[in-house]
Amino acid sequence: MKKNRRILTNRKAFSAVIASLILMLLAVAAGVVVYAYVMGWIGSATNNPTHTGHLSFDTIYANATAGTVKIYVRNVGGVGLMVSKIYINGIDMANATVIPDAGVALGVQGVTYLTVSYSMVANQYYTVQVTCKDGTIASQSFPAQ
Repeated sequence: MKKNRRILTNRKAFSAVIASLILMLLAVAAGVVVYAYVMGWIGSATNNPTHTGHLSFDTIYANATAGTVKIYVRNVGGVGLMVSKIYINGIDMANATVIPDAGVALGVQGVTYLTVSYSMVANQYYTVQVTCKDGTIASQSFPAQ
């Protein structure tokens, strides 16, 4: 019985000071990890998408008999854009409303009118794509009337 008591009283272990230091280090490390995660989440959640360009079509009207496409494009983004090209079914179109090499300025919430001559068949769908100098693109399908 005496031998069993000596085994129970002779155990070696960390001192209370070292154990407390290790627990504090673990708590600080966990806090740093949580802080980094939360700051990354807040940073991505507060990105302001209004500082990018975004085009939207107000109206597209295609007259197959006259061979014209009339397009109203609006800048619904937060910065001004420069309209540079118009494509119909992937073909770069010469614009009847001439787009100079510098582009057509389109301010925030501004609308511009574009017309294109294109040979179409009534009741068939075509795709128009308007591009800007900064890479902003808007694309939509429309029926020829």
